[in-house]
Amino acid sequence: MSGYRALVGELADLVRLAHSALGGATAVLTDPAAGHDAIAAAEKDLAELRARIEEDSATALDGRPGVVVGVHVGCEAEALGQLVQRLLEAAWARQERKPYGDRLLAPLRGLAGAALDLVAQAADALESGAPEGVTHVLTELPDTGRRQRLLYELLLRDGATDPVDAADLVLLACCYQQCADHAGAIARHAALFAHAGA
Repeated sequence: MSGYRALVGELADLVRLAHSALGGATAVLTDPAAGHDAIAAAEKDLAELRARIEEDSATALDGRPGVVVGVHVGCEAEALGQLVQRLLEAAWARQERKPYGDRLLAPLRGLAGAALDLVAQAADALESGAPEGVTHVLTELPDTGRRQRLLYELLLRDGATDPVDAADLVLLACCYQQCADHAGAIARHAALFAHAGA
């Protein structure tokens, strides 16, 4: 099963690469000082992620365990890449507008940070197969929903927020919540994958 464990390690690396690209896009969106270099770095990570997903999908998966883990995690990594693309598009668009105020940036940073942590932890749980890692991801998953709700409550109370800014923030919040959901999907199956490779 050494080939299977190598495949799991490669898939965990894909999730970590998605995490790196998400982090770069997030830096641009949540740090007014971040500029085009941060966007370029995130785009580079995204391009590498897509290339590696394509390479992996062209590789024959050995046995049923390899097919299950490869298809499942590959789909989740691809979905994370699509979310990175949306965040990068939002980051480019935000270059033409004034940065969000601190009152709106604080909950956005909290939500983004929570989602990014879950993606990183899901990669670790996938590779290790440790039940406590899986449990931690699933236990922390509802926190992103709470953070999303807090941001929405702030937007609903604050009538002074520019409508375009409000729409952008809702889009970003949805993206980060989906990132967390994909991390949860990876974690939910990590124990099964670990058992399959035993």
